Amino acid sequence: MRLLHTADWHAGRNLRGIDRTPEIRESLQEIISIAVSEKVDAILVAGDLFDSPNPSADAEAAVYDFFLESGALGIPSVVIAGNHDSPQRLESVSGLLKRVKVSAFGVMKADSKAFELELDAGKLVVAGLPFLSERRLVKAASLMDGEFDTGVWRQKYREGMGFFIDKLAQGFQTNAVNVMMLHTTLDGGKISGSEFSFFVTNSYAISPDQLPSSAQYVALGHLHKPQRLGENPLIEYSGSIVQLDFGEAGEQKRVNLIEAFPGRPAKVHSIPLTRHKTLKNASVSLDGLESRLEEFRSFNGLLKVTVKLEHPMPGLKDRVMGILPNAVAVEVKLEEGSAAKRALEAQSTQSLEPIEAFKKYYSEKRGKDVPEDVQKAFLELYAQTMGETRESETMV
Repeated sequence: MRLLHTADWHAGRNLRGIDRTPEIRESLQEIISIAVSEKVDAILVAGDLFDSPNPSADAEAAVYDFFLESGALGIPSVVIAGNHDSPQRLESVSGLLKRVKVSAFGVMKADSKAFELELDAGKLVVAGLPFLSERRLVKAASLMDGEFDTGVWRQKYREGMGFFIDKLAQGFQTNAVNVMMLHTTLDGGKISGSEFSFFVTNSYAISPDQLPSSAQYVALGHLHKPQRLGENPLIEYSGSIVQLDFGEAGEQKRVNLIEAFPGRPAKVHSIPLTRHKTLKNASVSLDGLESRLEEFRSFNGLLKVTVKLEHPMPGLKDRVMGILPNAVAVEVKLEEGSAAKRALEAQSTQSLEPIEAFKKYYSEKRGKDVPEDVQKAFLELYAQTMGETRESETMV
């Protein structure tokens, strides 16, 4: 049996004001080509199809066109929701997706169990566990116990995840190819730097020891860096399908081709993805700036340029982008020991207010300042969320 493992598509991703969806669509078309040329029996998508719970029309078109085409080719897919997806939204279209040979799982239910798929190459059993946040999984139990210690929360999360993993693994069969698919952080996993750090901290991690040895392959999504984290069972993150942010610059993106037979160890072959724009970090000094930037003019990807300075310089961004139009980010690195550097370090030791942190995040993602109406909406949502949290704690 030949399976294709992919994850973290992030359709709708925006990098400094640039929509990456056209590149993601190209990569998805490349995955279709690989599935055909490698004669795969099924495709496994381990979460984060979209970059946000409310994706754009173009993002939805890119994803659903993929499934329409793969379904028309007779290739079934098994999909789970990631933390960037809307689990309810995925569940709502699961009935329609079945018509194009896609089995989609957005949420864990009381009757959730491993999914069986009869293929020409044999029986495939997939234990698919969509993303479960720590807050949803353990908050109620912790509030009931009155326990808020970080270590306690981490253990409760692991125990909760272990319960669902064991429950799903009960469906594995000796005469089938058994695969477990999760969207989670595993102990020892390395991040690229572009993931949402709130969801990849250790408090959300589970141990490889919690994964069943009865699985021949564990298909992971969530961390964007392709990597192997176990041999028995074979545990792999396929990684994101394009370099999503400059933390991923230089990474070779890929999909995993799995060859598996019932009762035998699986074999994995990595197949590179090449149809997206590559990202590069360029560091230069002010001396000879123009001539140094010229060295990057032939680069046809997207650039982040860091200029080493003793103090901030107005107009620097326009100066750099006048030479390198593909420089989507221009940042200043202040020299060690400079007065400006010391002032910045002093400021950075103070915690940012939520609205200031949001402004910084928005600017980095969108490449522009936060509109007034968006700021207002953020503050209202933040106040509402904090009010609900305090209310629930008071009730307990």
